Amino acid sequence: MKKSSIQFQPLPEGTDFGAPVRQAFRCPVSDKDNVLAILRQKTYSLANVSATGIAVYSDSCLDFENGEILEDTELLLGTQRLSGLTGKVVHCSVNASGSLHFGIEWLNLDDENREILYKILAKMKVAVLDENRLSHDPPGE
Repeated sequence: MKKSSIQFQPLPEGTDFGAPVRQAFRCPVSDKDNVLAILRQKTYSLANVSATGIAVYSDSCLDFENGEILEDTELLLGTQRLSGLTGKVVHCSVNASGSLHFGIEWLNLDDENREILYKILAKMKVAVLDENRLSHDPPGE
């Protein structure tokens, strides 16, 4: 893939991976995680976070417009605070429970914030995969 994006992109002609390929791992965020976004001075809970963007929960479809640029955004990941981020609203969807999710893609993420984000995501990914593995292991193993 030549372009960095959280949207689907076509695979090059003749490519056969046998299975779909993800460009980024989206870590789901639970209520117990201290992971929040501050967008236009309002705090939002996150549905998931990845190296390329976030999905925030919203009560109103009027909170954001498709294509809107959100400057001076903050991301709180546990004890880390990433500030001065810029994001672009790329989609709005409704999940099975009826909650709205707005997808926000990072624009021009600087090297320092990218490095912090990658390190935190690596830890979150391990925790999610361990939790998933434990929930699928037969009792006593």
